[in-house]
Amino acid sequence: MTTDDQIEIDVHDDAAGLARVLALPSAARLAALAEMQGISTFDQAAMTRLRQTHESGDGFRVNADDPRYAPALQRLVEADAWGQLRRELARAWEYQRSVLPGIRHPDRIDVTLTLGNPDDPVFVERTHGYYGMGAVPGTIWLVAWPTDYNITRIGACAVHELAHNLRTPNIETGFNLAEWVIHEGLAEVFAVEVCGPESTGAWYADVTGSVLDAAFEKVTGAFDSGIGFRDWTPYVLGDLVAERIGVRPVGVPHMGGYAVGRRIVERYLEATGLKAAQVIVRPVSEILEGARR
Repeated sequence: MTTDDQIEIDVHDDAAGLARVLALPSAARLAALAEMQGISTFDQAAMTRLRQTHESGDGFRVNADDPRYAPALQRLVEADAWGQLRRELARAWEYQRSVLPGIRHPDRIDVTLTLGNPDDPVFVERTHGYYGMGAVPGTIWLVAWPTDYNITRIGACAVHELAHNLRTPNIETGFNLAEWVIHEGLAEVFAVEVCGPESTGAWYADVTGSVLDAAFEKVTGAFDSGIGFRDWTPYVLGDLVAERIGVRPVGVPHMGGYAVGRRIVERYLEATGLKAAQVIVRPVSEILEGARR
């Protein structure tokens, strides 16, 4: 970690690598994906996660010869998805350091984009065929099955994940449900500040009005509960995802915790006149208290 103004953002050339993987016999693809991502085949935990992603998760199926895969990859290439990632992440970092210089951040962030699974209705229909993970500083992992909606928003998704990479090393109060919800709310508003109001929000677009009010009460009422991600997932990602991982649903709509987090953050920003880029280092207790004013 460092506090200087430089950060190396390495967007991997996954398009060429994925094309090579798809051309291999299915039995050789998992090992080739591992090599692409710098995973040793002797690292059983990492290989298990990779296998789960591409055999039962949202990644493309390594054990299937699907004629849709190559055209989908080509669509990502033609949309300059990897160029989007480079440009939007560079722009986001320039914005962040201009608004709040001296923030702690990783020296380097490795960014990977893989092809998604078109046969998963929750992923394609409810999550709009794309999302990312960036809570571990130094890595941003994204998955996409290209659609008319997401093909121009992959860069904004990476900006959302960059916000996680930046907040995590600046918060020392531990991680709990409240912190996760605020993480997502800040990441969404940060993406809007960098990429514009239409760049994100579809994941929870139907969580509005009385539905949002009910989710808000349920999610915030659980802030002091649970001891880990399995306990918190229903409150952040909603019932559909909870059921998929074998956790009891709690009555929260899909991605409802994102909508709740965004409401809290936007209330705090309105009360203080600050930007998400300024608030990204502030403790969750301060944000929650300020949002109540």
